[in-house]
Amino acid sequence: MSGINEKEFIDELVFCLNQEDIVKAKALLQFASDADVDPDVQRKALIELAKAPEKVVFPLLEYLTKIDISNLKIQESLYELILDKAFGNVDLVIKYITQNEKKARLLFLKAAGELLLARTAPALQKIIAEDKDKDILIAAICSLGNLRLPESLPIFANMASQPDNEVKRTAIFAISETGGNDAVDQLMGFIGEDEEANKFAVEALADIQDLYALDKLTTLLSSSVTIVRDTAIDHLMKLGNKVTPILTKASQNAEADYLIHLVTTLGYIGDPAAVNPILDIVNTQPDDANIRQAAYEAMERIPSPKTAISLVQGLQDPVEAVRMSAARAIDKNLSKALVAGLRNVVREGSADSQNAVAALIDSEAGNIFNFLAEEESFIELAETHVTTKADSATRKAFLKQMGSIGQKEFAKSISQKVTDNGAPSDKEAQIFVVDDSKMMLKLYQNKLTALGYKPLTFDRPEDAIPQIIQKKPDLVITDLNMPNISGLELTREIRKKYTRQDIPILMITTQSDFVEEKDGDIRIDDSVLTKSGINKILHKPFTDEDFKTVVGSFLNT
Repeated sequence: MSGINEKEFIDELVFCLNQEDIVKAKALLQFASDADVDPDVQRKALIELAKAPEKVVFPLLEYLTKIDISNLKIQESLYELILDKAFGNVDLVIKYITQNEKKARLLFLKAAGELLLARTAPALQKIIAEDKDKDILIAAICSLGNLRLPESLPIFANMASQPDNEVKRTAIFAISETGGNDAVDQLMGFIGEDEEANKFAVEALADIQDLYALDKLTTLLSSSVTIVRDTAIDHLMKLGNKVTPILTKASQNAEADYLIHLVTTLGYIGDPAAVNPILDIVNTQPDDANIRQAAYEAMERIPSPKTAISLVQGLQDPVEAVRMSAARAIDKNLSKALVAGLRNVVREGSADSQNAVAALIDSEAGNIFNFLAEEESFIELAETHVTTKADSATRKAFLKQMGSIGQKEFAKSISQKVTDNGAPSDKEAQIFVVDDSKMMLKLYQNKLTALGYKPLTFDRPEDAIPQIIQKKPDLVITDLNMPNISGLELTREIRKKYTRQDIPILMITTQSDFVEEKDGDIRIDDSVLTKSGINKILHKPFTDEDFKTVVGSFLNT
């Protein structure tokens, strides 16, 4: 302490405290903000303050909150002292949260909540009702929320309707902190047109984590509001195995869109306990191809020897995307029973056999080739596909794989037979594709390559956004439902810089968010598309001709 004897400083402070001389003690404590003060001296001063009677120490603590103390540890020690003195002095705490300057009020408001001083509730409620300072308001809401008083729920509900997002978020999480069925119902009531309130309410529901809250959180997977549904999926994934029973129970009587999201979420969680319920769905052979695809994608993420027969069945599905999903799942679930089943399918030499081999090759399910390469029928079917339909990149990957497992002569003969002269020439248009499903990315890559394009693919929207902003592609193709960043959020980021004319966005989805029914006819809601920034929607499953027509409409081909 520059120019002052440290021992004399502490001795004089102790004398002032003993004499209850608050004015002189404040004069001494003004030196606590001095940058040259040894933190050890500051710490000793706080120790002496802790010994003083409340009527002396409270004004001094309030005074210390006003001066600048740069050392973080000393700031923490000051707050710890406030906690220590506040615990048994609720009347003084009430005084300091209502009558003092802002900095002191904030610290004492925080202390009231952390110490669970229930007697401060009326004062906190009065502050929330009357105070106009946002920081004070937020601190009071936080503290009242910590008290977990059910009678405070209407107060929080009122504050949750405020336009300021920080106040709104604090009030919604105060409801979550209160807990109980009434709090859950109140949070569900906030879900509507306000996007920020939707996000906050879903996150707050996930924080409660009791059975009732988790059940309600699960029902949000059926929401027609994309941001609600995607936020619920993200939080259910974070909660992990504890929500598996709730998700599987909900899947028993779920409508198509809801069931797809339930199964997809189970796949991302990866709990082996979900295998049997997913198998039950597959074995019923749902009419909706998107449900079948979701189930096979989930099986890819949850390897299990139980899935063998169902996966072989998936390779014979009439829809290409479903077959490819089954093929990728096969690559992660190889077993003796599975290999035996595949050999039987391949030996049939039927159209289903050709489709099965094509799916294995197009999805680059390389592990299974080790077990099929000696099958003459597989070699014949593979040759037909790679010489007549597979795109050049897929063909190259397959032949490389075959060469690495001792089929060099086969790979060489195919290479000699194939020329790319008949393939479409590479077109200059730049297409970016974004989808969290690597299988769907491979499917789009195959189809776009066959049309003569060289697409750039991303399985993480957060990686795609800066590239799109920087390179301005001619077309962006994106999924709607993706973890962390949805297709709508990706679109919103792109539209901050580029208009619908600058970069057209084609969204491909299973979801009926953008569909409306009128007089029995189903059509795309163009007004919603315009508002969202999307140019066109293509619903799964789609045909090659549908895909070609839509892509060509954007690129004038």
